[in-house]
Amino acid sequence: MSAVPALLSATMAAVLAAPAGWMDVDSQYGGILPEMTIRAAESAHDWPFSVEKGTLTCVEMGRQKVVLFSEPWRKDVPQEYGDMTLPRSVVVSTNPIALLASIEDRALYRPFDSLETLIVRLAPFEEMGRALCDGDAEAEREI
Repeated sequence: MSAVPALLSATMAAVLAAPAGWMDVDSQYGGILPEMTIRAAESAHDWPFSVEKGTLTCVEMGRQKVVLFSEPWRKDVPQEYGDMTLPRSVVVSTNPIALLASIEDRALYRPFDSLETLIVRLAPFEEMGRALCDGDAEAEREI
């Protein structure tokens, strides 16, 4: 079984086992994955995203850490089971090939004139996101 289906299976098992109302509209994954909210106004770095705030999430698949940025859940449209508008998400990486995974939601990146510009903007946020995976692994070791 590859890493992506295994991750999806584990996530779905956690979702199905969670009590009703487990998901807060401000928390995209309901605390299943290590995440942190970031805001443009609080950033010391050149903000790479087209929205003013969002969530950095770290997903570890095998030995590879993948950092994602997601916009907040929309509150201006119905968010009911079966009628949800999911937030857009993009990969936060300095690897140009990894950025291809975000081609569909690329409007979530702030406009950039070259791939180099985007990568320079994303680098500090990738480090922040990877630290989430490292912190989660340390917490598991302490238990």
